[in-house]
Amino acid sequence: MSIFKKVIFSNKRSNHSVIKNSLLAGTVLLSTVAQDVLAKEKSYVAVEPLTCDLVKSIALPSDEVTCLVDRKQDVHDFKITPRQAQLLKSADKVFTLGKEMTPSMKNWEGKPQTVVIGVSAIDIDDHSGHDDHAEGSFEWAGKFQLSKGSYKWSFAKVGGEYADPAMKMVILESNDIESSEKLAKELLGSKKSINKKNNGTLVASNKAYVLNFDQGKESTVFNVEIQEDGQYTFFTEHMPFEFEAEEHFFKDLSNSDVEPIAQVPDEGEGNHHHDHGGLDPHVWHDPHNIKKMGEVVSKSLKKDISVFNRSDRKSINASFASVDSTLEELDSWIVAQVSTIPESNRVIVSKHKAMEYYGNAFGFETISLLDFIGDSSSLRPDNIQSTLKMLDEENVKAIFPEQIPASKLLKNLSRQSSVPLASNQIFVDGLMMTGNTVSVAVHNTCTIVNSLGGTCDKEAGSSIEGNWISLQN
Repeated sequence: MSIFKKVIFSNKRSNHSVIKNSLLAGTVLLSTVAQDVLAKEKSYVAVEPLTCDLVKSIALPSDEVTCLVDRKQDVHDFKITPRQAQLLKSADKVFTLGKEMTPSMKNWEGKPQTVVIGVSAIDIDDHSGHDDHAEGSFEWAGKFQLSKGSYKWSFAKVGGEYADPAMKMVILESNDIESSEKLAKELLGSKKSINKKNNGTLVASNKAYVLNFDQGKESTVFNVEIQEDGQYTFFTEHMPFEFEAEEHFFKDLSNSDVEPIAQVPDEGEGNHHHDHGGLDPHVWHDPHNIKKMGEVVSKSLKKDISVFNRSDRKSINASFASVDSTLEELDSWIVAQVSTIPESNRVIVSKHKAMEYYGNAFGFETISLLDFIGDSSSLRPDNIQSTLKMLDEENVKAIFPEQIPASKLLKNLSRQSSVPLASNQIFVDGLMMTGNTVSVAVHNTCTIVNSLGGTCDKEAGSSIEGNWISLQN
């Protein structure tokens, strides 16, 4: 065969390869697009009214969120009807506070579509810090074949802002993602993380890094130093694709993209299905616990979205960020209102043991009357004296009813102790008939503050309520 014919033949084979690869790429692209379209057609069921309010505040506008339980229904006594059971079965996901709050969900907790966001799914906030991420969680892991040398890992602002102000990362010399997960989780959950800023150096080690992004720059870059040839696995708290603007996130010094040879696209661990026994399920009375619940929702929703669908993932991140900031504002507002109460008056007395999270967060002693008098419609001679003595010794200024009109039990106790009943009830089991998650906190706080000798700025609280309403518009 002549040289000329060889060239022609070689070019034909090359062109055929290009066409074949182009068709394959087109097929993959169409498949990805189709997946993204399907991802927008999700149907979710949120069991409790408060859960539904939170899910709607974070979900995509295109998601259908059905509220299962009516606000008038007591979730403790709720029984699932055949129609509701069908809704639960057909849902892509079911969000619930869990069996501790809603006992009828006990048999649904083990089902793959059920996402528990209540007391058994979050690390309870002790109010000494505000880490919004579950310990040991990661959203992405990638294994790379790397030669000895220097690399660049970058995080860019997308739409003028970083997806998060900081992120944890672990780098391990490992040839298998799954076998490294346990160690990675331990390191990510450790309190001994190493803080790094722009241009900081990262190496493979049994340490977790906290990567802090420079808000004054469009991108923050970290130097990755590989000491010897081998396979390395990177575990990241967030999807690295969420920080890509125009450039790939991982490059060598020649500015060539470095791609993983294996990856787990979305291996976050937002849910911890531990049995917490008889723990108080009323976690939302501390706004920082609602933030943790919201993170569980956010991570779960993102699992339904392709890693290539940056727009929807960014939308979920933005919604959760708005939820987060609104709850921080609520927390600060409550602290300011409580500060107006004389310290000696900061005692909350109610029938049930439901306000402990609120008390722990904002400096109240909380007392459940059922611990003294039992579940009875009237006071009994054998315990009335100890109850009256307790109210006197604790300098109780008000008893807070959980319903209006107050029960005969509370009226009798108030009369005999001369401790007045608060003029408004407090809502301990979820949402009010109108309003939202923030509305409950504002109402309860003003009721408590005004009853215990403080002054409550209801107008400022109503402004925060409005911010929450805007999350669903």
